[in-house]
Amino acid sequence: MRSFVYRIGLLCSVLPVSLYGATYSPSISDLANKPQWLSLLHYNQVGVIKQDGSQIEDPSFFLSPMGQTSAEAELNATLEALSEPVSTVLDPNQHAQCRFPARQSFIEHALPELALPEVVCPDFDEWRGQLDAEKVVLVFPAAYLNSPSSMYGHTLFRIKKAGNDTPLLDYAVNYAANTDPTDNQLVFSYKGLTGGYPGVVSVMPFYEKVKEYNFLENRDIWEYELSLPPAEVDMFVRHVWEMKGTSMPYYFFSQNCSYQLLTMLDAASPRLQLAEQFSIWAIPADTVREIKRQGLIEEATYRPSTLNKIENMLDQVSEEQIEVSKRLVEDVTLDPSLLVGFSEKEQLQILDVAYEYSRYLSARKKSSLAHLGRRSIQLLSMRSKLPSQPVFEPVVAPAVRDDQGHATARLSVGLDHRDGTNYGVLEYRPSYHDVLDPQGGYLRGAELSMFSGALRWSQEREVEVDYFNLVNIHSMAPTNALMTPKSWHVNASFLRDITMGDELVFRLQGGAGVTWPMGQSLLGAFWNGSASVDDVYDKGYQFETGPGVKWLWTGEKTNFMARYQYWWDVDQHNSTQQEAELAVANEFARDWQWRLSVGHVRTEEDDWELGKVSLLHFF
Repeated sequence: MRSFVYRIGLLCSVLPVSLYGATYSPSISDLANKPQWLSLLHYNQVGVIKQDGSQIEDPSFFLSPMGQTSAEAELNATLEALSEPVSTVLDPNQHAQCRFPARQSFIEHALPELALPEVVCPDFDEWRGQLDAEKVVLVFPAAYLNSPSSMYGHTLFRIKKAGNDTPLLDYAVNYAANTDPTDNQLVFSYKGLTGGYPGVVSVMPFYEKVKEYNFLENRDIWEYELSLPPAEVDMFVRHVWEMKGTSMPYYFFSQNCSYQLLTMLDAASPRLQLAEQFSIWAIPADTVREIKRQGLIEEATYRPSTLNKIENMLDQVSEEQIEVSKRLVEDVTLDPSLLVGFSEKEQLQILDVAYEYSRYLSARKKSSLAHLGRRSIQLLSMRSKLPSQPVFEPVVAPAVRDDQGHATARLSVGLDHRDGTNYGVLEYRPSYHDVLDPQGGYLRGAELSMFSGALRWSQEREVEVDYFNLVNIHSMAPTNALMTPKSWHVNASFLRDITMGDELVFRLQGGAGVTWPMGQSLLGAFWNGSASVDDVYDKGYQFETGPGVKWLWTGEKTNFMARYQYWWDVDQHNSTQQEAELAVANEFARDWQWRLSVGHVRTEEDDWELGKVSLLHFF
């Protein structure tokens, strides 16, 4: 009976204004189909296979049993629950107005004639007062190739507290997969691709995320202040409260950190349509570009990684100072006399480098030194006895931000010469970057792409697959005077083996090595392995291993690449193969590039000349 009376009351409160015309009030059906209401319920559609209803599968998020699949049923249930007297619940914090304050705000603005009971929400009011939100800042940690979930970068929000000028004391809003730490990288990748992990929205002190991304993972961070008016900032905070602890399937390429943060912005403002711009996948850099395109980004600030800070310091000190810094960290006994003979400024520089180096080793677990834990404190104590003046020029922000780099999708057409035959080639790469792409905004020496491929055709042959790339990751991390990070690469593809009649084979390659910086270029030395599978091989497979070198030169518009690889056949020890390639790429207009490459393959029985010219467009 109470529900019936409620519905009659609601009908009477809505219909008269639409019939007699003071102001327009939408019907329940119209209101349930408003984009903002759908965003509040996360009825967003993205991915190769679209799901019906809400992406949230947690039943506690819905007030109607049909709420996940019927936005109108959830609206009716929400209206009824918001209208309940507070006396119907034992704990006022469990009232619908306290559990879903963003829905309440949306309904009160859409139906101003609907009088809801006043409910005091102690937990929500205390939490919102603690955040004291003045602005919302988009935070973009750059790509991190050593973690599958962060290879394309990451996004989160910082809630700027009113009157606070120390960002580290603000709060962060983060959406991430709740992973199983016992899963290996293969299981981790599989679950991440198939929605095997729950994604959870969390709120934490911002300094914790800076420590994780900026220090532990050595990632540069860009921060973008968003131009949201106070009402939208408040609506965003309200929706974060609704989402805290709520889980939904996490997918690396679609329903990921960046996409779900877009849906939360859409839920905060009826003027935004951010999430609907992404239908299949959402790359973090592309979501930043979309937020910028819709006019939300006011300004950007740069927070360099710890590794970049150290490299900046090393560029400003002598080799002798670097050697003393290493000894101050690595020697079992701390010897202050090592600083004798240096000027006060040089001593300060040595101690600053030593301190950052000790923290880097400790955080990255790059050392087994038993004394490392107390050494940082000892170095700080020594530093505190000298003037606290800055002795290094600050790190210069990159000329091109991550969101200002080339677009991530790429289409190209070209002419390919292989084994005496000329082919037309059409290539498509959904994302993201290779070492010959325009460099600005991307990691130097890094390459990442998945599910790219090409078709080819000639007068003699019909259209056929040239290659299909499942995964291609390449990381040339340069060394410096203190650190030697590992360079590595892995590639799994179907491609043409020119030594086997240009047949399409499956090949898995990988390797590890060291990269040295040389001005604008990088030189990497690797030991590589290769496994090829197809009937064209004598045993149905071929295993090879051997050394390789790769040289990259990156300019403002033009990039060069040269590589050489020597292979030994594991099963046939007298069988060897050599590969050489030289390539040049030039960006002649924004998001347009041409490329030219020549190559040579030689075995003990034969050799082949290769060549290719292509026109590429990024979009």
